[in-house]
Amino acid sequence: MKKEKIAVIIPTYNERENIILLVEKILSLPLDISVFIVDDNSPDGTGEIAKKHFEKNPRVKVFIRYENKGRGYAGRFGYKEALGKKFDIIGEMDGDFSHSPEFIPEMVALLKDADVSSGSRFLREGRSLRKSFIRETITNFARVYLRLVLGIKLTDPTSGFRFFKFSALSEIYPRLKSKDAFIVSEVFYYVFKYGFKIKELPIVFYERKYGKTKLRFHTLILYVYKVLRLRIGFFNG
Repeated sequence: MKKEKIAVIIPTYNERENIILLVEKILSLPLDISVFIVDDNSPDGTGEIAKKHFEKNPRVKVFIRYENKGRGYAGRFGYKEALGKKFDIIGEMDGDFSHSPEFIPEMVALLKDADVSSGSRFLREGRSLRKSFIRETITNFARVYLRLVLGIKLTDPTSGFRFFKFSALSEIYPRLKSKDAFIVSEVFYYVFKYGFKIKELPIVFYERKYGKTKLRFHTLILYVYKVLRLRIGFFNG
């Protein structure tokens, strides 16, 4: 039986210390996986380092973006590339080792009976090893807020570690407008709005291996505003 073709999108910004080892761990999995690194022209040279290291590996594509930088733009770019190449399954994850490749096989397996799979640190067997007050405040607020306002009934609605069947992502992609990290919740909103079946997998959310977090407290204020605009149909990214 032919293995399903899987693409894993990794948006990056200043992850030079993590990206090579992370990609090599992904490629070592017993799956037909290709990796799409989408780098926003990182000042630390993440994109160039990855491109040089993997230049002879056909399973790794490195895209360095110079305009319209932002997590949302990068995610949408990665989706478009993977959809255009007709991968059966398309996933995404952070580039800092907070999302461990060890969970990928189980997340892919969940798609036998679902359209989308997502990693959750809040299921009984899951946990978070990050102790940032800002991050925990935003995450806990979002868990309640997204369920009430957008109807996103997940234990971990801000998880950026998820996998999609081609059919589900191709339906959602044209509707996405996010420019920044809000794309994570925007995607889940459309997953529920269009009735796709989603399953969560308990994961360990690790402390980033190297570097500093890019999350700030003002993100929470902006988040509230964007959720409301998305709900009333006036969201423009």
